[in-house]
Amino acid sequence: MGTDKTTKRSESLEKELIRALRFSGLDKENLNELVRIVVGLNDGGLDQLRVYPKGQPPIVDGLQVQALVNTEELTTVLNHILINTPRLRGVSVFPYGIPNPEIFQVNVDLGETVQTTAITATGIAA
Repeated sequence: MGTDKTTKRSESLEKELIRALRFSGLDKENLNELVRIVVGLNDGGLDQLRVYPKGQPPIVDGLQVQALVNTEELTTVLNHILINTPRLRGVSVFPYGIPNPEIFQVNVDLGETVQTTAITATGIAA
């Protein structure tokens, strides 16, 4: 029963993100793939997501995902992001709380990786 709710929630999030980002400048196939990655990040522990198109219009080639993560969950979430996320461009973490961080903002950049872009550029030049 729990997995049924999780599946429905994931499908709802996927539809909502596609609807919100349909005019972002990303081609449909790329957008669908990136949204599936974002849903996977949500299932991996990133809650309260904010998702933005990344790039200079008309060339938008990725997404930036921002989320707030508790101190206790940070290492688990970062491990999931770094090990299981395809098309990962970068991750940054910003602590909130003085003198001890209580919560962290995690920014995840998704899109074509530098290696993929270099291989594509090499293939075009050859």
